[in-house]
Amino acid sequence: MKNKIRFILPRLIALTVIVGLASLIMGAIFKLLLVATILFGIGSFAMAKMRRREMRSFKMDKASVHPGMYSASRTNSAIVPLHKQQRVKNATIVPVY
Repeated sequence: MKNKIRFILPRLIALTVIVGLASLIMGAIFKLLLVATILFGIGSFAMAKMRRREMRSFKMDKASVHPGMYSASRTNSAIVPLHKQQRVKNATIVPVY
């Protein structure tokens, strides 16, 4: 019985150390992936905010210098809408034969 413990104990300790190191490495990899995902999410959120701000400022600049709004002869110029009307298309079923 004493020989069995002396035979198994070093191997059990070595196996425990190897499994512990492997789990430590895997945990570190998953933590790095989690941090990278969070940083990517924050970066994409910031880019979306900047893109929206840029689009708003572009629309404001475009709206203030519309060619049909201020013309020398008011009789020939028509009122032009800045935004087109969005039409909702009715859903249709097309039979395929």
